[in-house]
Amino acid sequence: MAGQNVKRINAQQRRYRILQMTLAGATQRQIAETEGISHGLVSKDLQIVLGELAKQNTGNADEVRVLQNERYKAAALRLWEDAMRGDLKAMELLLKVWDKINIINGIIPDKPLISMELQQNTLNYNEAPVTFRIETANDNSDANLPTPDSLS
Repeated sequence: MAGQNVKRINAQQRRYRILQMTLAGATQRQIAETEGISHGLVSKDLQIVLGELAKQNTGNADEVRVLQNERYKAAALRLWEDAMRGDLKAMELLLKVWDKINIINGIIPDKPLISMELQQNTLNYNEAPVTFRIETANDNSDANLPTPDSLS
């Protein structure tokens, strides 16, 4: 029983050393060499210690979120009457406060969920690029439209 406790304590100490080395900028390969263990064990230990820290700090994050919510609500209440009277500066600040409330509560993500990027795609046929160009569209011309007879 005492031997298992010593192993558990040693593993925990190793995990926190791994965490400290990671925070200091060491690579997992460097940490594995320093600790004399496999790269896989470094990765596993790091995952374990970060998971433990996340569980310990979940309550702290909730407490901070509640505190921030109350602060933002107080600020919003102070701005509300001026904003309703038409004060543009108060309206602007109130909208910013509401955005902050939505962000800390996860309603609005801090980063866009989808990145919209337009790009031009090219098609290469026999190693030569093929491009298409539409010069004009004539909505008044029925000459090129299919007739019901041509569809059957």
